[in-house]
Amino acid sequence: AGVLIGGVLLLYDRAALASPSVAYRGGVTVALAVSFLLLWVNVAVGIVGSEDNPVNLSFFMLVLIAAIGAFSADFRPAGMARAMLGTAGVQMLLALIIGTAPSTQHDPAGVVGLAILSAFFATLWLTSAALFRHAAKTGEVRAD
Repeated sequence: AGVLIGGVLLLYDRAALASPSVAYRGGVTVALAVSFLLLWVNVAVGIVGSEDNPVNLSFFMLVLIAAIGAFSADFRPAGMARAMLGTAGVQMLLALIIGTAPSTQHDPAGVVGLAILSAFFATLWLTSAALFRHAAKTGEVRAD
């Protein structure tokens, strides 16, 4: 838990130094918060079934997708907006794929619980994308 919380705080501190834009910092904050929540829920109780369910490994990939997108965009606001938008799309696609699997039908939360939780996380990814898009439109780029 300490490594996860410390890592998030370290990444936020680095991002706060990278840009003077409040929108950019907000986008980073929301992206880090949704990544933290996604990992925390997945490790603590599991999103599909118990935390031991191998299907839950796919949700770790969402954080990896966001990180790869951020690195690919060189942390520039317009690219970060596209990366977060793509991550939201993958979040909902993953929910659709897992929700239609026969093993999910026996999950206590069921398909509806998975859809609600995935929609919540996708909304956070989209919020981050909107903040990054706003930062890109205002023209405040990160300091190199």
